[in-house]
Amino acid sequence: MKMRGFVFTSRFQTAAFAIAGILVVAGESGAANYEWTFNSGNLSTSLGNGTMTYADAQTSTLTTFGTTGGGVPNIGGQVASYVRVPVLPNIGNGYLLTFNDTGPNGGGAYVNQYTVIYDILSPGAPNWTALFNTNPGNPAGNDADFYFAPDRSVGIGSIYSSAGVIASDTWYRIAFVANLSSGTMTYYVNGTQVAAGSQGGSGLDGRWSLNSNLDAGADLLLFNEGDTSGNYTHELYVNSVAFVDRAMTGGELSALGGPNAVGILVPEPTAISMVLLGLLAGSAIRKRSKSASADSARR
Repeated sequence: MKMRGFVFTSRFQTAAFAIAGILVVAGESGAANYEWTFNSGNLSTSLGNGTMTYADAQTSTLTTFGTTGGGVPNIGGQVASYVRVPVLPNIGNGYLLTFNDTGPNGGGAYVNQYTVIYDILSPGAPNWTALFNTNPGNPAGNDADFYFAPDRSVGIGSIYSSAGVIASDTWYRIAFVANLSSGTMTYYVNGTQVAAGSQGGSGLDGRWSLNSNLDAGADLLLFNEGDTSGNYTHELYVNSVAFVDRAMTGGELSALGGPNAVGILVPEPTAISMVLLGLLAGSAIRKRSKSASADSARR
């Protein structure tokens, strides 16, 4: 395999392909990609030209940041940053995402093809948990558009996974893929498809379409809904949130796998650098060894 003029031998191909896969998923097809990893202890953007903001001042005062260890388990044995999302007491609460480089797609007037990914942990007893809301204004009576359910399934409407795919106090990578051009929605847990289908409102420019950069204001609301018959939010720990403005494939999401302490789409630069340096150093050592052996043979 050749990469920018370097040749990797079979011994190193697995690691090289893993790095290449991560980079391709993050940047192919001209899609805009966004990620928030909360490593700075705030809502600053880690990847892409987007923003995450508090929907109101109360959300800001209720939100806390931290690192795993103690009462919050590490991710894959590694310490990870998180934002702690509390039970939200009012429909004005939540977190607003704006995707500044994302225009209408999929043949409609809104964003009809996209992928939302979370590295997330739901602690304690299960409950209805709003994961996102395609109406950022969240008026009274407005339901969310993707949930954890009390039986620990994930989904919405007529499309839910089987019960028990999400355990309490465990980190997962949850992905929601919308392809409203074909009227389909697909869910993944740790890279494995757990549900797919079509339902009313999942067509072009329908309920699950999103505002684009042609529309004023935010494009997506996280972790709240406007149903005032009860509280359908739940405490959450979120290590990363990513958004891609195309429908990612099952193969891509399988390659991304499960939760990772360093992020979803792009690992920390130091992680990539260390692996690449290791690959290049190993290649250089082999070349020197081969050269010395050849010189010895010639003598």
